[in-house]
Amino acid sequence: EMGARGLVAWLILVNLAAAAASIAADKVGVPVRTAGGTAPACSRERSRHARGVLDDFFHPVADRNRYRLPPNCPFDRSKDMYLEHEKHKEVVRRTQYKSLYSDKTFYNEYYVDKHMDNRHMDKVPPGADVCLADYCEVLRCDEHQAWKHPELRKTVGSSASRSRCSQERMRGLRHFCEVLMSGCFPTGGGPDGDAGTAARLREYFTRHHCDMLTCDGVRDMFGVLGSHHAVAGGGGYVLVLIVVFAAVGCYYLFVWHAVRDGRRSADLRRARKETLGTRAERWLVSFSKKLPFSKGRKKKLY
Repeated sequence: EMGARGLVAWLILVNLAAAAASIAADKVGVPVRTAGGTAPACSRERSRHARGVLDDFFHPVADRNRYRLPPNCPFDRSKDMYLEHEKHKEVVRRTQYKSLYSDKTFYNEYYVDKHMDNRHMDKVPPGADVCLADYCEVLRCDEHQAWKHPELRKTVGSSASRSRCSQERMRGLRHFCEVLMSGCFPTGGGPDGDAGTAARLREYFTRHHCDMLTCDGVRDMFGVLGSHHAVAGGGGYVLVLIVVFAAVGCYYLFVWHAVRDGRRSADLRRARKETLGTRAERWLVSFSKKLPFSKGRKKKLY
């Protein structure tokens, strides 16, 4: 009996250890941020990159399906640590930024970010404690930037960067991504209880994002996602190209019509001139014949 109890206790300890290991794996790449902790400062720039991924591919899909994210989903807009600050920044010129809190203008975005850190951290709403920069690895911020800015693809999508890719690391990211999707789209549904919509969205993001987290798949991830709906800066390039080609086609069509009409007008003017000239010549010939001195002597035929 004691042996059986010992075996049961040992199995319980093994299961607890496995659960702890699973929880640790779920948090791969995400530091714990607590008051007075030693976690590194949250990068505003990387948070902007992560926010760009969510604004392009995550929130539009959830909003289109009228799905409200649960409060434990880190991608809920209300959890974004710096979103309120971003709403109170304004681009004055190409590189200059203005703080709408104090109406001050700064030389570039770095300095307005420092101003927000030093003066306006009290404007961060309670509960907005998620640093989106912590999720850049699973969201693939670098690949998203390269997708939006083709000049960056030489470094991000190069063969050297792919050779440094760790399959084991990507496996952990896939698992972490699936855990995130399960939290954002739980089986029981979101706050509104729409379990069917949650299941459909969880399957969509798992297939088109989580399953693409491989050393080869990340290159095509945003191209596939961008083909599903119009995205500003990415899929929008196709729309811009269509508009440009349509404008060029209309321009050349207008030029062709103008040239054709010009040639037709020239032919008409030429025909009119020839007609007038011919009429004038006939009139002069007929008039000259009527003059008395224009009649010659009749030659005798004998």
